[in-house]
Amino acid sequence: MTIQQHDDFALDVEEYEDLARAVEQFGVATSFIDARGDLKVAPEATLRRIRASLNAEPPETGAPLICTPGRHHPELYGYLALENGDTYRVEGQVDVDGYHILYTDDGVRRLVLAAPEYLPQPRRGWGWAVQLYAARSRGSWGIGDFRDLGLIARLAREQGAGAILVSPVHAVAPSADPQPSPYSPASRQWLNLLHVAPGEAPGAERVDLSDLAAAGRALNADRQIDRAAVWALKKEALERIFAVVRRELPVEFRIFATKHQRSLERFATWCAIAESQPSSDWRTWPAELRRPDSPAVAAFAAQHAGRVLFYSWAQWVADRQYAAACRWGVDVVADLAVGFDSTSADAWAFQDQITLDFEVGCPPDVHNPEGQCWGLPPLNPKALVEADFAPFIDMVRAGLRHAGALRIDHVMQLWRLFWVPAPGSAHDGVYVHYPVDALLAILRIEACRRGAWIVGEDMGTVAPGVRDTMASIGMLGNRSAVRNPPHEFPECSLGTSSTHDQVTVAGLLTRSDAADMRRIGKDADFAHIKRTRRALAELAHLDPDAPVGPDEVRIGVLAQYRHVASAPSRVVVATLDDAAGVAERPNMPGTVDSYPNWRIALPRPVEDVLTAPLARDLVKVLGAGGRS
Repeated sequence: MTIQQHDDFALDVEEYEDLARAVEQFGVATSFIDARGDLKVAPEATLRRIRASLNAEPPETGAPLICTPGRHHPELYGYLALENGDTYRVEGQVDVDGYHILYTDDGVRRLVLAAPEYLPQPRRGWGWAVQLYAARSRGSWGIGDFRDLGLIARLAREQGAGAILVSPVHAVAPSADPQPSPYSPASRQWLNLLHVAPGEAPGAERVDLSDLAAAGRALNADRQIDRAAVWALKKEALERIFAVVRRELPVEFRIFATKHQRSLERFATWCAIAESQPSSDWRTWPAELRRPDSPAVAAFAAQHAGRVLFYSWAQWVADRQYAAACRWGVDVVADLAVGFDSTSADAWAFQDQITLDFEVGCPPDVHNPEGQCWGLPPLNPKALVEADFAPFIDMVRAGLRHAGALRIDHVMQLWRLFWVPAPGSAHDGVYVHYPVDALLAILRIEACRRGAWIVGEDMGTVAPGVRDTMASIGMLGNRSAVRNPPHEFPECSLGTSSTHDQVTVAGLLTRSDAADMRRIGKDADFAHIKRTRRALAELAHLDPDAPVGPDEVRIGVLAQYRHVASAPSRVVVATLDDAAGVAERPNMPGTVDSYPNWRIALPRPVEDVLTAPLARDLVKVLGAGGRS
């Protein structure tokens, strides 16, 4: 094992140790072992910046207390305020799960997380992995929508599938040029209006949308998704419908608005302000509008009440359509992004719980030698505890409001996040630890209330013990055949051929993915890619040196998924990209504009992809071995 120092390591050992002790008490790791086995020491400048950002002061409340309902806990003594409002003297045991407040005999306030020990489990089965924006049907307006998700779910159920893993459907800003990445959302609590099917909105039958529908369907002719054009059409359609229905909004909307009142009004207000400003980045707004609780924001909301109501209603429309898509008898697995954009509604709402001087990323490894910086501000773990984990609880509840399962992207976010100075290089990042026991308890509470299962995306650099902890509570891991041979997948996992960040079968066999990386100048281990391609060709009994056409891709896809289906994994999924023989990967990590990330639609309508001969053969392969 080698030790790598940084150029800015300017302090002597004693001074550095003093600085390290000052930040370690707040969860900052001053060193870590990287994917190559090297010890990386945190740069002095990064530690100084973190110390300033955390505003390190002693906590005002006691540490959260985690217990199991019906089981004795030695610290559970004092007066307990239950989640339902009841208060009583507690003597070591609480019998009801949930979020309670303990006032100890010495006057300390502690959040009590009474959580079941084990997460719900899925049945052994298979499913599809869907990039929803790419899964357009013939009736789509240039992008896959919630109606298309319902169509996919219905067809999947008829095929015998048990799950559909869906790309994040988190909200984006209502700007003229919407954010393409589903992993850089404006809010993880609300939905992306680009996925609304306007013609299915209540009241749409009272409005002529024929011109907009024709223009929307025309966008399907271009394989590259034009979100700006899509949003312009859908926004106009929703405004036409709202203009007709706003004076007689149904009781279902009013119930929805009342149930989510504070959060919904805050998000809708942010949307209304964002569209009134030159930029949706709240940090560039007039100073009086930069805090959601300011008098100026309240005045703006009152002055623009109609616009705030419009965005509240539009969220109800989206929620209603998403809920309908989730009711087709398969488990929709919602994908939870690791964070939200610095410019976003969530950053505006939770600015006291985040650290804007840093962004989340990951250190360099064998697959991404440059590391990654994702532009997402990390939550401050100290502030999260002091807020009784409200942002995290609300996010999990939103993710499971309709879905049957939740995939947590970069599950290491529950244990630690890699903080990179903004702007800066991933080589200067450090790990910051989070109160993982509390976060896992919250997941168990919310998942058990919904009967939902949880998948933690645990690829890449994972700290020792993490996977053991996941397995001990019934959280499925996530494996792909691009990284690990399927026979090594654990039983408690969701397995597939590749993820949205990895090469498709066609891209590997045709060498087009490697060609794309060379064309844009992306660093990669091309020797490893060549070996992986040869292994797949041999698995499929193809000549690795012969030309590759559609027939060879079909043979390769079936061979790959026959291999994946044989994995011990509880659930396996096939990507619609592989079912359609798509060569392009959805996202090229570490790139922004040099590759059309999150912009490539399936080459054919999704109903054709799912009923084509290759998909039918995949269904037989995936259903083998008792998976149907």
